[in-house]
Amino acid sequence: MAGYFYRRCVKCGKKYIIDKHIRNCSCSAEGLLPFQYPEVNWDNYPDPKYKDSVWRFHEILPLRDLENAIELGIKKVPLIKCKNIAQAFGLTEVYVKMDSMQPTETFKDREAFMTFSRLKEMGYNELVGASTGDSGISHCRGAGISGMGLHMFVPNNARARWEELYNRLISSNGKVNYDCVQLHYSGVTFDEAIAAAYDFARKMDLPLEYWFYNQIRIEGMKTMGLEVLEDLGRIPDWYVQGLGSGTGIFSFWKGCMEVYGQSPNLGGIQPAGCAPMVLASRGLVDGTVGTRVVPVLDTYVLGIGIPKIFESYPHLCRIGVTFEDVFEGGKKTELKEFPRLLELFHADGIPHGKAGLESLAALAGVEKLAQKGLIGPEQTVVIGCTGRMRLDVPELEKELE
Repeated sequence: MAGYFYRRCVKCGKKYIIDKHIRNCSCSAEGLLPFQYPEVNWDNYPDPKYKDSVWRFHEILPLRDLENAIELGIKKVPLIKCKNIAQAFGLTEVYVKMDSMQPTETFKDREAFMTFSRLKEMGYNELVGASTGDSGISHCRGAGISGMGLHMFVPNNARARWEELYNRLISSNGKVNYDCVQLHYSGVTFDEAIAAAYDFARKMDLPLEYWFYNQIRIEGMKTMGLEVLEDLGRIPDWYVQGLGSGTGIFSFWKGCMEVYGQSPNLGGIQPAGCAPMVLASRGLVDGTVGTRVVPVLDTYVLGIGIPKIFESYPHLCRIGVTFEDVFEGGKKTELKEFPRLLELFHADGIPHGKAGLESLAALAGVEKLAQKGLIGPEQTVVIGCTGRMRLDVPELEKELE
């Protein structure tokens, strides 16, 4: 058996113990329902029986019976100490967490193992998702391995990229049967695809897996932070990551709070060519959830270059995220800065192709925060390397070879 847990609304305090997929509290759409673990057996954490599998953290994962645990091969990945980066930025201790070494080369695999396991335990055998890339690919792999049905909605403006990634997944996993995956190309933009997915899930009475309010996803992703704490034996002074919806940063915070009862400083980095949350944090645009604030994208960092304020924004403010933009000047600046930042990664042993553009943004964010004096020279910094290089920027083609 696993540990006891429940969910409690951050707004009204209502407690939920029911085994049903729920997105938010009945009090409001903003009623976030994080999992809580009041009876952790810390003597059995992490459980050595599971070696380097993420299931060694089961004491603070939302599964009542480990017989329902689905193993997707998510393993502990290196936390690399980066002396060259530290020296270049005037810092003492900088680490990079290499989640680009997971099965689909992205930290989205951590979402999938927990989502499928928890939904299976609740009695579901089918779910709905929406994606333009990494998260959807991870969940397609999870569906193929678990045998659970998956309806994946993909916008047509990402169809070519999606088909390339999906075909690569199928060819690299020859023993996995993907007949359980049904692809739905719907709408032009992601917003249209997710709206179609929402309607479909409601009509079919199926759980919808997407974005920040799926707290099962948060629980899976926090294992990345739990590994960092395991290796350091303490919380770092800073955790810095490229910021899209904020699930990664929020999950790192949650893991730290559960294990140590305190949080590091959190840096959420967006490219200046698309930085709605940064602008909202400075009071320069309306921070209302769902408001579109960037009419034209001027960034290659499309994984986090999403021109809207997410539902997560008020919750990220609540936990004290420091929002910062990088690459002022848009794509022109990015093309000048990418090679220099990649060289810094390579100098500290990070292989070609294993650091994506989102990770370059995070690295640039550490540099900027250090220059502004927000990161002190003696502070320990962890950078989340959340996925490999995927975007074909002509000037970076050698990274993809």
